Amino acid sequence: MGKKEETLEVYASPFYYEVAFSFRDIKIEVDFFEQCIRNISRTRVKKIIDIGCGPSPYMFELVKRGYAFTGLDISKAMLNYSLEKARKAGIRIKTILADMRNFRSKEKFDFAFCMLGSIEVESNKDFLSHLDSVAGCLKGGGLYLIDASIQFDWTKLSPQNWTIIKNGLTINVTWEAVPISHVGQKIIERLLLEVIEGEKGKTLKMENVGKIIFPQEFLELVEKQGKFEFVGWYNNFDLTQPLEKAASFNRPTTLLRKK
Repeated sequence: MGKKEETLEVYASPFYYEVAFSFRDIKIEVDFFEQCIRNISRTRVKKIIDIGCGPSPYMFELVKRGYAFTGLDISKAMLNYSLEKARKAGIRIKTILADMRNFRSKEKFDFAFCMLGSIEVESNKDFLSHLDSVAGCLKGGGLYLIDASIQFDWTKLSPQNWTIIKNGLTINVTWEAVPISHVGQKIIERLLLEVIEGEKGKTLKMENVGKIIFPQEFLELVEKQGKFEFVGWYNNFDLTQPLEKAASFNRPTTLLRKK
């Protein structure tokens, strides 16, 4: 009997998305958040916002360490999934349904982060609007930590493939960024998840148009926007590894601090 297959959208399937990106060591990454807070932040940190939170993989670790967690995402399915996880665990979180390029929050946060290249913009105008939105919800002296999203490996955009096997579930992941305008620095970002559960198969797809932002361009945009100061680029969640001195890099992070 052949496998039954169906095609779904990635963001409509938060559980499979979460499993596909479960290669992260959340504890080590949150350790890095706290190192940045201790050494660089100029405000006491209690309230944290995860921008482009998806299935909110960081919320349990952050809540366990005593922080109040809020997740912002444009996907209602992702936010509902996060809220249900929190309900089952007996913890309280908040969510904001909004476009990261243009949002407002009455609540002010002490620390903001955006992981795994999740900043999605189509122009420098979009990115400046995003920075305005983050600055508007962040207290003075608070940090904005960006994981990836700045294109340091400017010589190529290689497809990435990996496989996650967990509790009888196999997910083959393919991510690629295909240039569609070299002058406009425009790409089509594609994500494909091939899900295998027993005799059943699912194919989950995502496709977005985005814009590459290069490091020096990023610095000019931050200066133009004027509400953040650039702190630094760091390699592999380690404050002792500034990216400028790294022979190679893995998971580069960017730190900004609200003026």
